[in-house]
Amino acid sequence: MRGKKWIGLILFLAFVGFVGYSIYSSQQEDDIATVRTAEVTEEDITDTVVTSGMIEPSETQEIIGQGLVTELNVSVGDTVEEGDTLLTYVDGTTFEADFDGTVTQVNVAEDAADNSAQQGRPSLVIANLTDLKVALQLSRSDASEVEVDQAVILTYNDTEFEGTVSEIDPVATQQQTQTGATTQLGATVTFDSDTSGLIAGFEIDVDIIVDSEEGALVIPVEALNYNENNEPYVFIVTDGIAERADIETGIQSEAIIEVTNGVSAGDQVVLSPGADIEDGLEVELEN
Repeated sequence: MRGKKWIGLILFLAFVGFVGYSIYSSQQEDDIATVRTAEVTEEDITDTVVTSGMIEPSETQEIIGQGLVTELNVSVGDTVEEGDTLLTYVDGTTFEADFDGTVTQVNVAEDAADNSAQQGRPSLVIANLTDLKVALQLSRSDASEVEVDQAVILTYNDTEFEGTVSEIDPVATQQQTQTGATTQLGATVTFDSDTSGLIAGFEIDVDIIVDSEEGALVIPVEALNYNENNEPYVFIVTDGIAERADIETGIQSEAIIEVTNGVSAGDQVVLSPGADIEDGLEVELEN
């Protein structure tokens, strides 16, 4: 009987030890953080100023007259050639087209007095709709990056056009908005490609390429962290251990950022690390 009691006691202790070890192992597994990672790659990267602008004719002629209109030779939508007579007044004053273009406004009528000036509008307007440009208004931060001759990608109804920053105003001006006054700097983009399909007066999306680098080491922006001194760092996973690495950064696009020092191609960097991720922590990769 005594032997049986000893056997029972041994089996009981073995069972308790097994349960305790299982609980301990489970707790140890729970302590291992699961992380998402991305590989450091070599890619071409561009830094862009993203804004929008207004499509405008490259040339506009506004005619402002007064008196009785005796002859009106055009209507809205007509195309005219340079030198064509547009309208004539009773005193013999005649206005001609300064360039080839399209009539976009007619605010007078034949055999009627021209009261357009009193109403604060031109008598007639023609515009060059075959040669378009884009007018921009840059914020102070964007203006510090934009320069003449920078390449531009313009997007209109999912169609891309190429352009160039051709002019930047010498001084900023104050613009009134719904939320108050804002100071902006005017700039102009000219098209380097065919503008068929574009309509003056509509907005167009504008991406100004302010910097670029070929074959740069890049990481996703979501892998980037900053310390209390606003210095960037990442966590690199090596053999299941998260190691903190201080880095230096360069050009940034919407989704990726160049790393000029601190990582190597092929490194696995932790994405969106939580507050529990620290240097030397054991981690496992998310499936």
